Amino acid sequence: MEEEKTDCDSAHAQMCQPILTLQALLDFEQGPHPWKNLVEPIAPRSRSRHLGDRYQVLEFADGPVTQVANESRPQVLLCHDFKGNYLNDRYINGVQGEERWVDYRFYNWAAIDIFCYFSHHFVTVPTLQWLNCAHRNGVKVIGTLIVEHKNVQLLRDILQSEEFMRRVVEALVAVSKVCQFHGWLLNIECGLETGKVGLLRDFVQLLTERCHAEIPGSLVIWYDAIAKTGRLEWQNELNSANDTFFLACDGIFLNYAWDRQKLERTESYIRNYCPDRRLDVYVGIDVFGRSQKAQMDTHAPLEQVLSFPFSVALFAPGWTFESLEESSRRDRLEPDDRNVLFLQMNDRFWNRLWRHLYVRGPVQLPFYSSFCLGSGKFYNRLGRTQSAECWFNLAKQHFQPTIPYTPPLEYGTRSDPLAHWTHHFDGALDGGSCLKLRNDARDKRLFACDFPCDDDLIVCYAHRRSNPTAIDLGLVLKAYCGRRHECLRIVCANADCHVGERSNEVRALPLDKEQSLQLLKLGATSQLPLADTVNGWDIRYYYLSAERLPVGIRIVDIGIKLHKEPDAHENDHALLGAIHLQAGIPAHRDRLLQRTVLVFDRPE
Repeated sequence: MEEEKTDCDSAHAQMCQPILTLQALLDFEQGPHPWKNLVEPIAPRSRSRHLGDRYQVLEFADGPVTQVANESRPQVLLCHDFKGNYLNDRYINGVQGEERWVDYRFYNWAAIDIFCYFSHHFVTVPTLQWLNCAHRNGVKVIGTLIVEHKNVQLLRDILQSEEFMRRVVEALVAVSKVCQFHGWLLNIECGLETGKVGLLRDFVQLLTERCHAEIPGSLVIWYDAIAKTGRLEWQNELNSANDTFFLACDGIFLNYAWDRQKLERTESYIRNYCPDRRLDVYVGIDVFGRSQKAQMDTHAPLEQVLSFPFSVALFAPGWTFESLEESSRRDRLEPDDRNVLFLQMNDRFWNRLWRHLYVRGPVQLPFYSSFCLGSGKFYNRLGRTQSAECWFNLAKQHFQPTIPYTPPLEYGTRSDPLAHWTHHFDGALDGGSCLKLRNDARDKRLFACDFPCDDDLIVCYAHRRSNPTAIDLGLVLKAYCGRRHECLRIVCANADCHVGERSNEVRALPLDKEQSLQLLKLGATSQLPLADTVNGWDIRYYYLSAERLPVGIRIVDIGIKLHKEPDAHENDHALLGAIHLQAGIPAHRDRLLQRTVLVFDRPE
């Protein structure tokens, strides 16, 4: 980030910027860097699960819930190139304005392992908004160093001597340490004298080693462009022409013009020379469709890549926003309508990919999400409007659901009773949006998670209903016994809720106002008020006691279920404003007469 030497331009001090020159990179540590203390640490996430074709539905048949080590399956790198970047996302405190709140927002974090912030500037430093957005959802972020043909002298200057090259490496390590991201994509797209290629390879290796030494969990990835001859020759595969750089770092981002034969040759190379590094090959897919069938057919090349399996680098997923801009201007659509079109397009896109991908969810208690996407037409806190101005700030995005919602069948429709759930921007508990549910068919997965039940749990959620006498919204938790491969369906809904007659279901008892206040006396804290309502939102609390559970029970899924009475109208809906889970207070559980005692009571 290139800092101004004076304070005369306060606007610059409030913006994240790229580093444009080599000297600015070397001077980076002179600072100041006013936002470095605002970066949130990366949140932990669960091990990986592959949910398959039925990722939307929460099921309770007994059987194993399979989790695999994150490093043992193909990785997904999302390379964010959105109209050159450093747009609304560059402002440290966000931006306001009616025309700004509808912009590209990424929220399908559960399937992403690495987020790369990309631009065509020399050193692309991820902006604070994207850093906090990704970190809150548990995703690593890397920046980009790029040298293109138009500024080939820049590469020669970096490699003018081994000593100077080392200075550049240390400067890059300092940038990632100060700004708290996890490494670099190296994109060298210019030719180089053959005699300098060895030094370039040393640069890649030294940067990788120094990042590993200074930044836990860091990685450096090489983009397939320049060959070891020094010529600009995209290989579109891993072979002896580019392996020298691959072997010097943590992975290679293959260019997009591959075909099955090139993937087979890459597979042969990996098998013969470095069989333990298959997942370090990130096969590039340009969502805009350069060299591959992509756009809404991105699932086709993705499936081909994962069949080997290699990792994947999805480039420019912001196509789901950019592709709509021209028609939106032509049709003079209002911001609300543009927002709906984007959400529908974006969720169609990700639904086509989801069955191929592994997902990860929250593991750390306390856990809270209001589902805010990072923009809105107002800003609420506990249902009360703090600001009536439109705003955009990705740093305010909350932990997002594990799955994309099922969009309507036709573009331009503002509602669809068959939709799984939707992001809703006309009301919110916290932030600028919440979730809206109309369809009462089946339990719907919200989060694949991994919360221990060795201690008690306090579960609460805030909701609103369009017709409180005819519909009810409940949370559904899936508790799982790994030793016996059995599960328990826990329904947190109103006091009249009933469950089936199956032995693996239990209705959780909602705490009344007096018992909720008892939680406060016993030392419990929550981001939701210990009250029945707040500013028009109903709040429910449940105390789930583990006193009779065997060791090792875990909550592996959180779902939602809308119940409609026969007299409910088709358009009746419920809003889910927030959910909150935290560890209970087992030393005082006997004072909570309405606690729900969880039991796996089936015989061994």
